[in-house]
Amino acid sequence: MYTKARIAGHPIHPMLIPFPIALYTATVAALLAYLGTTDPFWYRAAMIANIAGLVMAALAVIFGAIDLFSLPARSLARETGLKHAGLNVLTNLLFLATAIFLWRTWSEAAIDGTYPLPTAWPLGLGIAGLVTMVAAGALGWKLVQTHHVGVKPSVHERPAVPMAPAMLETPPVVAPPVARDIIEPPIAPPIEKPAPIEKPAVREADDEGVIHIPVRHH
Repeated sequence: MYTKARIAGHPIHPMLIPFPIALYTATVAALLAYLGTTDPFWYRAAMIANIAGLVMAALAVIFGAIDLFSLPARSLARETGLKHAGLNVLTNLLFLATAIFLWRTWSEAAIDGTYPLPTAWPLGLGIAGLVTMVAAGALGWKLVQTHHVGVKPSVHERPAVPMAPAMLETPPVVAPPVARDIIEPPIAPPIEKPAPIEKPAVREADDEGVIHIPVRHH
């Protein structure tokens, strides 16, 4: 399913989302580094990374919205895209609150020189933002893997061959033959019994030991 927002055939939204992902992650990592070292450098680095992440996220949202509303209405892809967009909006709001807190705290510290800087609120908001960002990323990958959003059809894929009308028709039902149409098999002739075989005459001897052979007259 091709997307509308693309450059030279490549979707723009997937090319932009790695930047806010990396910058938001760097924000939380820098806050953890400041929590372990109390070096103001890491606090300032977290603020800069957070603001840069918001700028890149705003660009990604613009092109993502173009892709979202180009999906067919009432489709599973549109439904997944709306969930993906909602979680991304929540992620950006959490990091927006983090950026505001970091900016105000850093500005006050630069004027008053109050150290150490508070990290509980920005770190908690940042971790919550990372959780929603991962959930949004899972839905974004589902759009690509399951619904093929932003995937260009391959030139090697064969188009679907339309079925001939004869293949779509239901074959006619043949009625079973009626009893009168059934041809009875021919009756075999009776088998004649073979003639009995006569046993040969038994030669018998008289009292004097003479054997008499019976003679058959024809």
